[in-house]
Amino acid sequence: MENLDSTALAALRAELARTFSDVTLFGRRVLRRSLRRYQVGPAQAIVDAVLQRRGLTFAVMMPRQAGKNETSAHVEALLLNLCRGRGGFIVKASPTFRPQALNSMMRLQALFSDSRLPPLEREGAHMLRVGLARAAFLSAAPGANVVGATANILLEADEAQDVDETKWNKDFRPMAASANTTTVLWGTAWTSQTMLARTIRALRWAEGR
Repeated sequence: MENLDSTALAALRAELARTFSDVTLFGRRVLRRSLRRYQVGPAQAIVDAVLQRRGLTFAVMMPRQAGKNETSAHVEALLLNLCRGRGGFIVKASPTFRPQALNSMMRLQALFSDSRLPPLEREGAHMLRVGLARAAFLSAAPGANVVGATANILLEADEAQDVDETKWNKDFRPMAASANTTTVLWGTAWTSQTMLARTIRALRWAEGR
């Protein structure tokens, strides 16, 4: 009986660990909002890269209204919850703070509020916290002051096709350097000369090698 109990306990722990690291299970069981099948692939690849400390760069391009922001919010929620005990920062850059960065904050707050997780706490105008883990939502406008932030969980660019590439390379990329942090550029198709389009071409070239 003791062996049976310990075996059942080990199985329960394994299933809990899987629930809190698998975006499909986490969405359905914890967030109570499931991702669509085409959203799961990139979301899980990003989570796996973060958990394995691979320091990869991803470019995720979806049409308007296809659920790009919902996908990113699921990734952020899962990672913040996993890191709540040890701490760390997600940094998400948007072309503007209002409304784009603010909308991202509100979406993540709503996701937590509707879930089985404790609500996020607001810290200042641009940061959300759960336990010791935080997500900072910053403007990537050319004149925005963002020096000093560190992204040691995840670095993101929202609407990357509209983010100023000089600003990104000068102020945001260094935030991920010391921790070999995974980086994600989220966006939609625009022109071949955007930062998102150039990143996609570079990643395809790297994959081809």
